[in-house]
Amino acid sequence: MNKSSTTTNEQSTSTSTSSLWTDVAINAAKQFTITQRQKLHDLGLLNVQRPIKIIGESISNTCDIGDCVVRYQDDDDIAATATTDINNAKQQQQDDHAQNINNDSSETTKIIHFQRHGQGYHNLICDMYREFSIPIDFDSPDPTKNPVVRPEFLDPPLTALGIEQCSAQRTLCRGLSPELVIVSPMLRCIQTAKLSFRDHDVDTVPWVSHEGCREELGLLVGNKRRRIEDIQVDYPDIDFSAIQHNEDELWDRYGDRRETLVEKSERIYEFLTEYVRNRPEKEIAIVCHSAYLFTLLNAVMDIEEEELRSWFLTSEVRSLKVKFSDSQ
Repeated sequence: MNKSSTTTNEQSTSTSTSSLWTDVAINAAKQFTITQRQKLHDLGLLNVQRPIKIIGESISNTCDIGDCVVRYQDDDDIAATATTDINNAKQQQQDDHAQNINNDSSETTKIIHFQRHGQGYHNLICDMYREFSIPIDFDSPDPTKNPVVRPEFLDPPLTALGIEQCSAQRTLCRGLSPELVIVSPMLRCIQTAKLSFRDHDVDTVPWVSHEGCREELGLLVGNKRRRIEDIQVDYPDIDFSAIQHNEDELWDRYGDRRETLVEKSERIYEFLTEYVRNRPEKEIAIVCHSAYLFTLLNAVMDIEEEELRSWFLTSEVRSLKVKFSDSQ
């Protein structure tokens, strides 16, 4: 392929992929990265020492954070490069395991593919507020100041754009090899996983839902789930047995306040150390939420790479090598 045709293809791919995220959404993600990290800093949550240390590292040297598809020429290149990156990470994982056995170490290493859900209707309305410079107070119970407390936003689904975003990630996810798919019980996350990870269906890979990877609890109706018995009717192939309550008692217990960053970071830490770490699978996909992921990558994991710690765009996938080790 000559240089001119390569450039044309690159421009075409970049344009079609970047159109999946509006400037408003991208700028909001950049702003959230700044403001939310400052909140974590002010609360002293950026350097918390816990009994189990969790270290995260990128496993890809060829993927731009925020838009993994843009750099590649076609679908085959995306899947092939993803597979190569994962295979390299798996070899390192096996080497680490062998070394840990020889050293009688308690370290556990896993490959985890984190994905934020695609655009939901609650994201759309918030982007519309931002587009028209209307402020949003996410701590207010007043629907005129905080649209996400409206009862119509209960467990919102993906928008047409959200569906397109998640479908666009299918090729990338096809090149991954998760032995387990964990999804938040929120509808937007289940829909996202079904679109992006559809090549890893439940006939070959177990799918489970867990409350530990849910978005921030309390106040925001957009983060309140439906009854599990109703969700199971729509998705009978997903295992919901890890969820204790049919009604959304976790969300309800917070009443008219939001789960604090301290509470959320502890919930994330418990989920990773007590559930994910102890799963037998070595490669796992987790489909969840943006504020959850930002807290995970900034206040729970030790991560040096700045790009990995930034706010996720809708449907974005980041693959990390995650190492659990007991603090000395």
